[in-house]
Amino acid sequence: MFRWFSSLPEWLRNGILVLVGSVGGWLGSQWMDYRTAYKESLGENYERFDTAASAVQESLIRFADIASGETKKSDEDVNTIQNRLIAAVSAAEDLQRRLKADERVIAGYRLATVELKHESDKVTGPLDAKPLVRAVNSYLVAEKSLRDHVVEQQNSFLY
Repeated sequence: MFRWFSSLPEWLRNGILVLVGSVGGWLGSQWMDYRTAYKESLGENYERFDTAASAVQESLIRFADIASGETKKSDEDVNTIQNRLIAAVSAAEDLQRRLKADERVIAGYRLATVELKHESDKVTGPLDAKPLVRAVNSYLVAEKSLRDHVVEQQNSFLY
């Protein structure tokens, strides 16, 4: 297979090996620099998403109290969850652009946040809380799916 290579003069073979090794090393170094920068920026976007999702979690706790009848819903509660959901979706869309991932992941998250917003508008107490509980469940599943996708990207070597 490499008979033609072994028939070359020794100085030429050595030169070719040095050249191929140098180019290969340079390409590997460039790839690792790109990959490091990609992971760092992905980490920054993920931190922003994590902060926004944590704020949504705080609103979910508040709405759990409303759904159980412990507290009354106020306009401030509705505005707060709406603003937090908007921030979370914005951060998730930034992640999507960074991830170059399947559009279904972010679409599922976006749909779950819209459903959660609609159900949080409707809930008034324990009697009508079942749709809210379902919406919270859908939201948490979609959030976990997005988080899993980010972790998969951060841990991958080639892409």
